[in-house]
Amino acid sequence: MTLLRESIWNSSEPAQDADPVLRALRVEAPPPRHGHGVTTAWMCDSAGQDGEWLVRLPSGQLRKARTAYSCLIRPRQGDLVQLATAGENCWVLAILERPQTADVCELELGQASVRLHAGNLQLSVDGELRLDGRQLSSQAQSIATAAQERQTHISGTDAAHSGSLLLHVDRHMGLHANSAALSSASLLKLDAGQIHIA
Repeated sequence: MTLLRESIWNSSEPAQDADPVLRALRVEAPPPRHGHGVTTAWMCDSAGQDGEWLVRLPSGQLRKARTAYSCLIRPRQGDLVQLATAGENCWVLAILERPQTADVCELELGQASVRLHAGNLQLSVDGELRLDGRQLSSQAQSIATAAQERQTHISGTDAAHSGSLLLHVDRHMGLHANSAALSSASLLKLDAGQIHIA
């Protein structure tokens, strides 16, 4: 009896593991789950997949997070962000702070189309305003342009069609081409103080 007690006492296997009935009835503890809520985190680096980032929680834990649809500014490494968690899912809601002021603030919209509707829209910049795209279309009832100088370079064909075309130049106007043709269906008039044809 003493040897039996000592063998049970010295056994490294718990009593519930030694008894097959207790072992069958034992319920495993569920794995820990991530909570739901909003917290802050730091952007570490891109996780490699489209739209996923590695973020570091205040506890030091690293998790993968996707950028929320409403977060238009593209995150950068080192940003302090607002993070929403729901189970295994994480989303970057907003960028709270950036370590240093970046030269470019990038808006990330993916492949989505963007439409703006307003009574009036005004764009104002201190430096350069640039539009870059494969095709640019504009449609308006009236277009007014005011500039000190304008330079246009077209490598292909520049075609214009209008009901009437009026050109007024205060100083000098020069036209030069390798070949030129000027025709009129009814009337062609040249009026000047001097006309030189060479």
